[in-house]
Amino acid sequence: MGLFDQVLSAVQDPNRQASMGQLGQILSTAQQLGQANNADSKTMQQAASVLGGFVRSSLKEKRASEGPQAAEALVQRGSTDGAAVLPQLFSAGQQQQMVQAVSQKTGLDANQIQAMLPLLIPLVMRLLNQGSTKSGVQGSNNVLNSFLDADGDGDVDMGDMLGMAGKFM
Repeated sequence: MGLFDQVLSAVQDPNRQASMGQLGQILSTAQQLGQANNADSKTMQQAASVLGGFVRSSLKEKRASEGPQAAEALVQRGSTDGAAVLPQLFSAGQQQQMVQAVSQKTGLDANQIQAMLPLLIPLVMRLLNQGSTKSGVQGSNNVLNSFLDADGDGDVDMGDMLGMAGKFM
């Protein structure tokens, strides 16, 4: 099951954090951020794809070294405060590599991307947090698990997810 299917499944599951309203807010925020930075939706999807790859690597490493609960906790914190988890996800060097990769892929200015990171990271994390269970309900985050266990063939990246969600909404 693909990432978008996992998000839709989470939306339909009353025990999960996901809702159509939250998904709509994420998309709206991404569009507003793009408009504020003169970036169209395709550019924002490309940026999300690159960021998603970096986030996936960081969260996989976190899960491998500290366990799945640590990765889930980082996603939950990051969904509300991306600036706070940015240094927990990436070293300064990794952030610079990420900025350069996004700039090369999208054509956006590196300084512009650096300024957008504290706003973009929470969007990625909020998408991943859609699969978290509600308070008092046992279970793991199926959206995060799907994202981390992707086979790397490029068919479940964040850019694709934003595009599909935009068409769905």
